[in-house]
Amino acid sequence: MPTPGSPQRRFRLADDALWAEYGQACRDVNGSADRSDDIRKHVEAVVAEWKKRREAS
Repeated sequence: MPTPGSPQRRFRLADDALWAEYGQACRDVNGSADRSDDIRKHVEAVVAEWKKRREAS
């Protein structure tokens, strides 16, 4: 459930089996089933890399 005032962004992943396996992978790798936190970290890393490449050129 989103917190009050949050933008409530969403994405769709139609493959229920893949989503379940992703949850298990998050538990095994991160020790937590918080998939949204894992996705947030991924997005932050991609943006940081993109900014770094833009500054280098």
